[in-house]
Amino acid sequence: MNVGAVIAAADRPLGTDDGGQIVKIGNLTLAERIVINFQRAGIKDIAVITGASAKQVEKSLHRFGVTFLKKENYESAELFDSARMGLEYLKNRCDQVFFCPVDIPFFTEQTLKSLLEQPGEIVIPKYNGRRGHPVRFDAGLIPSILKYQGDRGLKGALDSLGIAAYEVPVDDEGVVVDADEPGNYQHILKLHDEKLMRPQVKVRLANHRPFFGPGAVTLLRQIDRLESVREACGKMGISYSKGWTIIRTAEEELGYKIIERRHGGKNGGAAYVTERGKKLLYKFERYEEQVEKAALELFEDIFLDTDLF
Repeated sequence: MNVGAVIAAADRPLGTDDGGQIVKIGNLTLAERIVINFQRAGIKDIAVITGASAKQVEKSLHRFGVTFLKKENYESAELFDSARMGLEYLKNRCDQVFFCPVDIPFFTEQTLKSLLEQPGEIVIPKYNGRRGHPVRFDAGLIPSILKYQGDRGLKGALDSLGIAAYEVPVDDEGVVVDADEPGNYQHILKLHDEKLMRPQVKVRLANHRPFFGPGAVTLLRQIDRLESVREACGKMGISYSKGWTIIRTAEEELGYKIIERRHGGKNGGAAYVTERGKKLLYKFERYEEQVEKAALELFEDIFLDTDLF
């Protein structure tokens, strides 16, 4: 099952100081906390909707391999506008989708896994009788959600479907704690930080030199969808020249093409991932998943009963 996520960080310069710099809570930004937990739960196709602080958000997340979608009219945008943008991007890429505003960053990896295990087309965490985030729903609902014209946001769009939401009681206050209100989160910050300890394994392929890793994976995914190297680089927050450096380095080490150009068409040409490139991408993602799973098992076996953390 392919699972994606949308993080809405465009509606206002949330988490920034007067100089527009990203403010960290503890040692991490709000978006970093959310992305880390999504990725630990095995969710890799993550769209971050940016706006006022786009450059700062991209800088803080550049190493995570997420997709950046900038909302140009963020000054007047509503939260549901960000949801629409992210869902439009993910609608043909995933079976399930999570949605979360960036100011709800303290939920845990275990909560995500619990939400994934539950039945239902719409699944919502609930803490002490309060609904929270992230919300999970079937990607098949996205076209209907995008058609919603009411004024009640994502909740109104989901309610309009006439599908009963499956509410999951969780022992995780983070699903309802708003980081935009400092008095709300100080008591939970320490608990959240204690659960962040984890193994971090960066899987890369190497021949004469390292040539294929998370950056190349994200780039190929984007090119496969957008049919443009330039647009793919833009979504990743990297330069066009860096994108081609990643591609050419991989092709030199592999000895075959992973990207080809197609001339003609309304935009004067396109780029596409070759069949061997797609096979490499599929195999690498399977390998990466198994390595991360093995690393977590070893971590828990070796460190779980120690007093080191």
